[in-house]
Amino acid sequence: MRNLLLAAALAALSAQPLLAQEVPPAAAPAAPPLSIFIDGKGPNGMSDLPMGVKRIPDSNIVVSGHQKGGALGLLFGPVGMAIQSAANTDAGGKRTNDIQEALRFDVAGRTSELAASILTEAPFQGTITLATAESPSAVLVVPYVVLTYVNDTDVRPYIVLKTKLDPGADSKKPKTIKYFCCEGPAMPLTGAGSLTENNGEKLKALLNTELDTALRLMLTDRRQPFARNDDLKLDVNGSLPFVGKSFKWRGWDLGSFKDYRVIEFRGGILVFGGVHAVEPGALDITPYVKKK
Repeated sequence: MRNLLLAAALAALSAQPLLAQEVPPAAAPAAPPLSIFIDGKGPNGMSDLPMGVKRIPDSNIVVSGHQKGGALGLLFGPVGMAIQSAANTDAGGKRTNDIQEALRFDVAGRTSELAASILTEAPFQGTITLATAESPSAVLVVPYVVLTYVNDTDVRPYIVLKTKLDPGADSKKPKTIKYFCCEGPAMPLTGAGSLTENNGEKLKALLNTELDTALRLMLTDRRQPFARNDDLKLDVNGSLPFVGKSFKWRGWDLGSFKDYRVIEFRGGILVFGGVHAVEPGALDITPYVKKK
């Protein structure tokens, strides 16, 4: 009997190391980092631009706000809209023909440089990477610049980042989201103290700061999307990209980003549709009140 008890005790002791060596269940594999690819092809003239804009040759810079007539043509692309006269493009050309070199800004190249630097910072490091070649899995980012006249002499420069995302489960078509940033007051485009003085020194400095803001806004929304609440409607009044004159439009409140109000204008055919970083006081923003 004693021998049986001793054998059982030894068996129990010898089993303990085996239990301690059991391998825990394997953890679920981490999701691969999101990848973005900067594409320098510029805006699509059939969907991203209104009628009558002036495109600066060999660049991704467009001039708008100078167009006359046809207000709807300033808001929407050409699909289903009234045709704007070619004189609008000519008018834009006359305003910029002598300053084209000062307007040149390699927005795609600068976007790649800034993105590479920003992606080394927390919280983006390790979660988003910069692709060197286009691929189906990478978010396509197309940067361009919109110089919008708000009167006969002054413009507001906008950085635009057009992104194409993987289609959702209910769609086969990639989803497009544009991100806009404009900082500071309108300034003269030409002359003493203008944006193009000293070969565009002020313009290039401004575009660099706007591009940094737009990139961080876009990367933040890709890493952890802003909450989209259909009930958070806003009435927005002021000057928007492409449209020189102030007007009122419906927006949606996405919250804040640093010191900026984040507002989304919805509508696939709106040339200014997308997510906007709005400086304090830049637009008149009030909660939407449903009319009774």
